[in-house]
Amino acid sequence: METELRRRRSELLTLGFGIIAFGVWSVLKTYLYTWVDPLVQNVDVEEQYKTAATILGYVMITIVLAMDLGLRLYVGMSARAEGLGKKKGRAYIVVASLMLLVSVLLWFASLGYIQTRAEDDSLMDYIVSMVVDLTSIAILARLVYNAVKVRQLRRQLEG
Repeated sequence: METELRRRRSELLTLGFGIIAFGVWSVLKTYLYTWVDPLVQNVDVEEQYKTAATILGYVMITIVLAMDLGLRLYVGMSARAEGLGKKKGRAYIVVASLMLLVSVLLWFASLGYIQTRAEDDSLMDYIVSMVVDLTSIAILARLVYNAVKVRQLRRQLEG
């Protein structure tokens, strides 16, 4: 039982890093997409408001990305701390579970988007992005599972 606890804690360390890495990738990917396809390029905005609309768009994107990265840092760092044997509250597991639920719902919702891109040149880019998002979902699911198992194993060994 102690061996399994050590293995699960070690996996929490790795998964915590994975959550953080995917958060950083999410930020980079979003800014790369907006660099390649500028925000107001396809929006009907008068010329005099394009600069303001672009700035507002980037501010809104930055706020959302900062919140996502902040949550991923919290979950990842908490998982890593628990992997090192420190006792953490269950709030990070709840946050990770909510992130997992939202990610799964968004992933399934975006499946319908593939049909609209069937003849578009960027279809392959979109499919690769979907696979990367699915990998992120798998890491989140594995983190939640391992965090719960670590707590169960620790309780069994203590009691």
